[in-house]
Amino acid sequence: MLEHCRTQQELWGGVNRTLDGWFEARKQLLVEYSALCQRLADQDSPALKARLRRFCQSLMDYVSAGHFEIYEQLQTEAKRYQDEEALVMGYRLYQQLENCTELVLDFDQRYTSLDDLEHLPQDLSKLGLCLERRFFVEDSMVNVMHEAHREQAA
Repeated sequence: MLEHCRTQQELWGGVNRTLDGWFEARKQLLVEYSALCQRLADQDSPALKARLRRFCQSLMDYVSAGHFEIYEQLQTEAKRYQDEEALVMGYRLYQQLENCTELVLDFDQRYTSLDDLEHLPQDLSKLGLCLERRFFVEDSMVNVMHEAHREQAA
């Protein structure tokens, strides 16, 4: 997943600082996810709890930026180029993110308190699959609603 993330940043890098920052946040989120997964053996460890706290914050920041900044910006761009097809496709793709967003919110709510980590390995596994799907859908949105206008913007 991390290599795919690098490829996506290279493909669209420099086009827009906001997207660059978002792709960088995605990479950092994956690094934190991996580090957290490697520490699962000792659930009473203060290091695990500190990593989990940082990961939850990064996860919420990333998802929030997507919903309240990136997706709106992509939609504005498609409207600017009067690309109705991109708007319809973008809306459909956005709808695909809802289940993952719910899973992210549930994960954050469950693990913000750091009280019960018994199901953390299983929940991280489900979250990892959700994030992989989310990144694919987000990349599709960027491709449909942003990359399609690269030549027009030049």
